[in-house]
Amino acid sequence: MNPMPFPNPTGARRGAALVIVMVLVLAMAVMAGAFAYAMKVEARLAVNSQSSPELEWLGRSGVEIARWVITEQRKIPGEGTYDGLNQFWAGGPGPVDSADNPYAGIDLSNIPIGEGSVGIEIVDLERKINLNTASEPILELALQVLGVGAGDSSLITAAILDWRDRDDLEHVKGGAERSYYEGLQPPYVPKDGPFDDVSELLRVRGVSPAMYFGDRYGGMPEEPQRPGRRRGPISLVAADTTGAGMVDIFTAISANRVNVNTAPLPVLRVLMGGDENLARQIVERRDGPDGQPGTMDDQPFRNAAEIPGGGVNPISLFTTQSATFEIHVEARIGSARKRFVGVLRRGAGSQNQMMLFHPE
Repeated sequence: MNPMPFPNPTGARRGAALVIVMVLVLAMAVMAGAFAYAMKVEARLAVNSQSSPELEWLGRSGVEIARWVITEQRKIPGEGTYDGLNQFWAGGPGPVDSADNPYAGIDLSNIPIGEGSVGIEIVDLERKINLNTASEPILELALQVLGVGAGDSSLITAAILDWRDRDDLEHVKGGAERSYYEGLQPPYVPKDGPFDDVSELLRVRGVSPAMYFGDRYGGMPEEPQRPGRRRGPISLVAADTTGAGMVDIFTAISANRVNVNTAPLPVLRVLMGGDENLARQIVERRDGPDGQPGTMDDQPFRNAAEIPGGGVNPISLFTTQSATFEIHVEARIGSARKRFVGVLRRGAGSQNQMMLFHPE
């Protein structure tokens, strides 16, 4: 009869030691990777810091190039009465068949300047509704187009009106003034003045990130916490299929009337009284036979009288030209990168005024 074998304590110890060594090697590899990444980030920050003044001047140069592009646009034969997505400033092909094409050979995504380069994107702000001048019915309809229930849209509209007016009187429909905001955790003071930036909407009573960002935000909309008030979701119904949010409909800076040639579908739908069919007719007309915006066969409106009216007066709501432009500039020197944003107001002739300039 063979004796029963006993476990080898030496082998067990060796196996445990091997596991410990492997764990230590893995931990060291993770630490080394994290250290290398941190060093890479530090090196990039150092390069950006050393190049900061040069990058800022490149950013300002990019805005000046955009100013020139916008100025030259009005000089192109046949295009002085409208601004559209098929034009060069908006990323379209521009006057490629014109012998006097001022943009020949220019690529806005990469313009060399000295030892660096800039990439430029120009967006007109007249494609959106001005948040500071929009009427109460327009504000309420915009919220309903985004899928906010009728009851909640009325309350939020009242809160927006209270935020932008200059008094401490609460709107008759139940808006929100100082006493409400001071009761939040943490408390803050309402603006009681015009919106400087559309992102201020996120501080207005009832406006949630989901309403503001649309499909770019995945959470349920909630009202800010207030002592003694139940916290819960704002009701959403039949949201617009485009997945748009308030940031896609409103702007804080514009010349009031909306450019029918650049406005997105949700904006057109709001201004056409909520009629999505009329809004789509406008988009289909201006996109031309290929159905794609910003191409050679686009058919932009030349004047507001061409716009199908339905039950609204297009001339009072729309324009075919833009006056305010937001310029996004990426400045590059070697591996250093920095983004800037500027706002230009188009004036008569070449009098285009820069209103804002700051890092993005």
